[in-house]
Amino acid sequence: MQKKVQIISDGSQDLSPELSKEKDIEVVPFYVSFDGEHYYKEIEEITVRDFYQQMVDHPDVFPKTSMPSVQDFYEVFEKSVKENIPVICICITTKFSGSLQSATVAKEMVKDEYPEARITVIDSTVNTVLQGLYVLEACRMRDMGLDYEEIIERILPIRETGRIFFTIGSIDYLRHGGRIGK
Repeated sequence: MQKKVQIISDGSQDLSPELSKEKDIEVVPFYVSFDGEHYYKEIEEITVRDFYQQMVDHPDVFPKTSMPSVQDFYEVFEKSVKENIPVICICITTKFSGSLQSATVAKEMVKDEYPEARITVIDSTVNTVLQGLYVLEACRMRDMGLDYEEIIERILPIRETGRIFFTIGSIDYLRHGGRIGK
């Protein structure tokens, strides 16, 4: 039986690698650097535990992240398209990253080569845990048997209803990363 839809997300969705595998979610990782020169692919080259351990061991170092490249998305999209599997890619809000732009450019490149490809790139309008829940909802719809168009039609309105509240241990990382003003 052919898979109906491939759900793809960038690495900001905060689902464990085990859950992503179980739910058949293709994850396109971000890159992280602790020295501004050497970047590692999250999940693949540096684990979440190692990332946070680096922050504990070096509290004066502020890690930098870089979005997935167009090529990263292209490779994941092409794999599904070659198998004639429609793709729904859910990315972190454009307020925090250019990941959606990379995915959109990759989509256009794939469609130039495979005009019949069905790829939808969605701005989740959220990030982290809430993005992960949004991705899981798309998987739930797929696993219920909804087709590509039905999933897109039903998933888009949901993003307007999500809310997340969180606390932080230190405001330093938000300030240093430019997420809040001084």
